[in-house]
Amino acid sequence: MSSSLHNSLISVTLDLMGGEQKARQLLEKVSECGDIINVSSIYKRYTSDARNDLSARIEFVIRFETMMSVEQHLHLVLSLCDEGSSGLVQRSQVEMILLAYDDMILMSPRLTLPYPQMHTDPLIIRCAAEAWGQYEHPIYQKTLSEISKSARTVRDAEFYKQGKSLIDF
Repeated sequence: MSSSLHNSLISVTLDLMGGEQKARQLLEKVSECGDIINVSSIYKRYTSDARNDLSARIEFVIRFETMMSVEQHLHLVLSLCDEGSSGLVQRSQVEMILLAYDDMILMSPRLTLPYPQMHTDPLIIRCAAEAWGQYEHPIYQKTLSEISKSARTVRDAEFYKQGKSLIDF
């Protein structure tokens, strides 16, 4: 671990069914490695035009403070992802993306920072701006709040619940 604190943004996506419980467990594990500073609102994103809850996902972004290096951070994020299982006893699939780590710009085969689609996905940028609005994108040199104001309208998602409800453990 490095000797100074680092801030990051992590996007979390889970199946709607069973996702809240899985999110709480996930955030408990993350908090063992640092401090969760903020959690965006939780949104329900539909995966089809039918807007069917059975195939919907919940999404949110956390701002995380830790002494871990970027490599350790990436390892943490990847270790908490899972593919879920099929069948009657379905386990929530977890997808986590390291969106930003301090003001680092990095392009490697394993990791690109800041995450290239962060500013193009209107839901991710909205959640990221909620979690850390004053973060200045090191390439665009605008805060996430400024970038989110010019983002497209989110059409495939709706507010689900306050993210704060996930960290009352």
